[in-house]
Amino acid sequence: MRTRNSGLSIIIVSVCAAIFLVMSIIGGIHDLTARTAPVETASDGEVIEYDAYYALEVWEISHKLFGFIPTRQEHFYLTVSEDGAEQYLVMASKRWFEDNFDSEGLARGGDVHITALLRRTAPKSGLYTREINGWLSDSGVSINEYLYSDLNFKMVGVLKIVAGALIIVIAALIITLVRLHTLQMLNSKVGTALTSGLIVSILALAVILVWFI
Repeated sequence: MRTRNSGLSIIIVSVCAAIFLVMSIIGGIHDLTARTAPVETASDGEVIEYDAYYALEVWEISHKLFGFIPTRQEHFYLTVSEDGAEQYLVMASKRWFEDNFDSEGLARGGDVHITALLRRTAPKSGLYTREINGWLSDSGVSINEYLYSDLNFKMVGVLKIVAGALIIVIAALIITLVRLHTLQMLNSKVGTALTSGLIVSILALAVILVWFI
């Protein structure tokens, strides 16, 4: 019974790893190869470009592991073109805002060119609450509440691909170490080096996963 349960656990873990691998690679490639579309007709998964004259931080989401370990923060800014035709909610770093806009939200040295990937807001917990919807309504801002623009989409795409590659490396290392164990060579220099590589790979993957949580 124990052997059967162990075998079932290995199958479940393998299937989950395979699904994660495929989703990571496909998601990363999609982010890096997304086509640019006109802002008037762009939809989820497409890249838009426009010039922002004004930006204002309107929302911040703090992510925590297990509910109490801080992992990262997401900052959302309302960006508006000089003629007001383009108004988008953009996810970007605090540094990006400080480098490109002054304390009043005006672009430094002319309009700021934005290239971002449109993503759906539905999975973003806490993004559109009563507070922010009320603020948008009172301010007379007209934006698509189902989409936001991700300025960091290229970095996210690379991280997804790296995560997929790490899954492959980890699987290869585990298979090799199992083979070395069968040959009673696990404690050799090669076995020690591969074990260290496995630990480092797992830690690197864990860091990426935590960043996405």
